[in-house]
Amino acid sequence: MVDAPGPKRVAVGDGRTVQLFGVRFSYKVESSDSGGSLCVLEVEIPPRTLVKPHSHSREDEYTLVLDGTVGLRVGDTYDEAGPGDYLVKPRGTAHAMWNAGATPARVVEMLAPAGLEEYFAELAPILDRKEPPATYYGLAERYGITIVDDWIEEIEQRYGVKL
Repeated sequence: MVDAPGPKRVAVGDGRTVQLFGVRFSYKVESSDSGGSLCVLEVEIPPRTLVKPHSHSREDEYTLVLDGTVGLRVGDTYDEAGPGDYLVKPRGTAHAMWNAGATPARVVEMLAPAGLEEYFAELAPILDRKEPPATYYGLAERYGITIVDDWIEEIEQRYGVKL
């Protein structure tokens, strides 16, 4: 039998942090905190930055915009979200987010069930070491993630953002 998680307080600035290029992922609720049911990350997206388009097969993703404006594509729909807006990105649905603004955007990402937070932790050293693309795509596949590369060029040109 698995022990139930205990209470925990994560103060502002606390929690594990992973940096993927300029995008910062701050871990607030991890799998071990929720018995595997939920992961919560605070994500800071630098100005004019695209988060790589993708879909995941195992998690539903929910986003709360805290600061700034984020552009998004979910399936074939484009939209913008500002502070206080929530986004629902069901598993199996391709999606992308970006910050076309001049200041950082901040969002809270909630993933259910948990576990995807370890993908970011494993991805950071792969990107830092500039390993071959096959390593990156292999890791994504292991976590049930499909990268949607064919969206990148169009989003970058249309919104003036870069990966």
